[in-house]
Amino acid sequence: MIILADNDIVHKLACCDLLNSFLEWIGSPPAEVWVIPSIPFVLRKKLKNNPEALACLEAFLLKTQAIPEASIELLERYEQLDEGERQMLAVLVEDQRITRLVTGDKRALRQIAGMASGDLNLSLRLSQTRTDCLESVMLGLMDHFGYPVINDKASLGVDSDKVLKMTFGPARSETHAREVLSVYLEELENQASFIHA
Repeated sequence: MIILADNDIVHKLACCDLLNSFLEWIGSPPAEVWVIPSIPFVLRKKLKNNPEALACLEAFLLKTQAIPEASIELLERYEQLDEGERQMLAVLVEDQRITRLVTGDKRALRQIAGMASGDLNLSLRLSQTRTDCLESVMLGLMDHFGYPVINDKASLGVDSDKVLKMTFGPARSETHAREVLSVYLEELENQASFIHA
């Protein structure tokens, strides 16, 4: 069972010190989590002024693997996506061992949904794969670890994402957090039906 995680979700979870919690929640050996090869360069730069998040990222990178190269043909087929998302999608279509896709990029999810309607192979693989977005990940983490733990950690990273900022913080409640995440998740599901709720 291989899980693909994009730069956006790793960045947001690093800012919240939730990468270890994420690995525990998905229940797979960390070596089965594949990340975009550019992630060390991209996120080290983004996190250079956040030493705690950077340390969280570095520990995560030691446990996970880089996504292998995909075929040029498939990469070209998905050229409208950015480089990282293109690589993830191409490998997803090529490698049947991949059972989960985790992304924090809503724009890419909408693009993928549009592409899937005209691409039988992509549509089939998405139907065979669990796809999580930030909202479904945060709801899953709350279910697994409890709201107080996740709220404390997510409060560290509220500046990394507008949904996190609207959802978590010292003055927030579990009811509020679940409502906000569920509204955003439902909206995204309407645009990309393959997302896990």
